[in-house]
Amino acid sequence: MLNLLIFLVLNAAMLIYMYRYSARMKNPINSQQYLLLEGPEMFFIILMATGTLALSSSGGGHGSGSGFNLQAIRLMVLEVFCVLVLLVSSRKPVWGIGTVLYLVYILWLVYSMSYSQAGQYGWRYILKYLYPLLIMLVASACVRDEEVFLGVCLWSRRIALLSIIVLMTPIGNLLGGTFWYLTALNLHYSTIVCVSLAMFFFYGKDWKDLVIAILFFMPCITSVHRTGLLAIFVSVAVFAFFKFKWISLPYIIGVLAIGVAIVFYVPAFHDKMFWKDTENELTVQDLREGNISEEDIRNNGRQAVWTMLKAEFYEGHELKGSGIGSCQKLLYEHDAVIKQTHGDYVQMQCDTGDIGMLLYIAIAVAILIHCIVICFSNTYPTYIKACAMIAAGGIAGCYAGMYSDNVVTYTMATTSYPFAFYGMLLGMKAKLTEGIRVKERGL
Repeated sequence: MLNLLIFLVLNAAMLIYMYRYSARMKNPINSQQYLLLEGPEMFFIILMATGTLALSSSGGGHGSGSGFNLQAIRLMVLEVFCVLVLLVSSRKPVWGIGTVLYLVYILWLVYSMSYSQAGQYGWRYILKYLYPLLIMLVASACVRDEEVFLGVCLWSRRIALLSIIVLMTPIGNLLGGTFWYLTALNLHYSTIVCVSLAMFFFYGKDWKDLVIAILFFMPCITSVHRTGLLAIFVSVAVFAFFKFKWISLPYIIGVLAIGVAIVFYVPAFHDKMFWKDTENELTVQDLREGNISEEDIRNNGRQAVWTMLKAEFYEGHELKGSGIGSCQKLLYEHDAVIKQTHGDYVQMQCDTGDIGMLLYIAIAVAILIHCIVICFSNTYPTYIKACAMIAAGGIAGCYAGMYSDNVVTYTMATTSYPFAFYGMLLGMKAKLTEGIRVKERGL
């Protein structure tokens, strides 16, 4: 009942702001001042601040559990809202290499429905992939100023901190299913860590921002979530490289060494990572000597599921796959307990073939190259570079997590965030370019 109430109030507020002429927000740069925002700008800040809310009876959308599950409905409503805000916004969306390639990918998914036997499962998965494209376009239309960008950063981080408090304290018992469950949130934190690092390095070097960044590592460690930890470490490594360029390599190696140390020397991680063998416990020395094989790694049944799905949908259909939604239809309608592939790349191969997976990887590569060009250039202001670093780090983290988790399934809290920051980058860059053109014309 509480989730339904939040769902209704939140949607009403977003709809009201979408059509309002103006709204007020405290200036993130000067807390003594208030900013006068356009309604769509406030809509977007609320949209980004509340992506961690699943509003699901099952705590994140497995489709199990008692009560009325709003997670799928919420995604569809948000996509409708994104289309509406594009229609009412005073500014047009900005297209970049990342958004163009993402549109090509969506068209490939739609084409795959022509040979898919998955029916509604295929269309449901297309909606999950569609959301990041829509939020990129909305971000590019709604966010053109540094203050709005900072508002998104600060409010997204505040609600992310609230999610940690809720899920790691007894308060969570009162708000069951309101936030995404910890697996999804750990992947979400890979982008929010980059937000905190950007706040530290570009806005005053307040040590509070660095402490908050470290705090987002804690849920991964306490919940022994290997994929979440991998995603965050990759995000931080990419952010560091974009910020400090080649001199960051020793620090990146140091960060990765910390990750390896956690896996090998924290007992909970070691036991979850490797099959238990008291007579021959694996160490860092085994890693150096190449004595660790795939058979030594505990994959919690993932490999068996991947082998079964590939035999069913990928082998013999390597180029195009068996059509979007094929894996989900089999798992949902099968009597087996597992309902997810726990590996987005395997699912991409099975559903949309090598073409689909390569298209999706091409999106990330193109965006990372675009961001690195901006960050290594001397012509862009620091806030645009900060946004590029957040986008690049978040995308790298999410793509790393896709190896062994259902990152796309959690799209409202995961993939949508770094792609949204890329959209904000396009919007702010477009305004900067327009300003230069106006100045050159002497208007």
